[in-house]
Amino acid sequence: MARIENDVYVDDQYLNTSSENTVKPMIRLTLKKEEKFFGPGVATLLHLIDEKGSIQSACATMEMSYSKAWKILKRAEKELGFHLLDSQNGGTKGGKSSLTAETKDFLKRYDTVTEELKKQAAVLFRQYFKEK
Repeated sequence: MARIENDVYVDDQYLNTSSENTVKPMIRLTLKKEEKFFGPGVATLLHLIDEKGSIQSACATMEMSYSKAWKILKRAEKELGFHLLDSQNGGTKGGKSSLTAETKDFLKRYDTVTEELKKQAAVLFRQYFKEK
């Protein structure tokens, strides 16, 4: 399976270009307190858990170990101060996980800020790096 990249490039639609050879900015919103705890990788993991209903399936897609995912999620929970997932342990049919309402709201706001940053980055990039 292909590893999902956590880098967030400013979309060509914001830069008014479609060339892959065009230089473009990359924006990566990372949240921190004393240390980093939430960024594109955690957001991707949560989106995949929401889509697949399983931490294990999300980990397989990202080529991430289950233990690493739990470590990342627990750190984010600690720093954010709320549970990210509602989980049911495995059994014969396996476990399942879903995002809490608070997590869905937080993730939506994180995604919105990321999109707005990409738009603003495109404006600034065009202002300072106009093609000649």
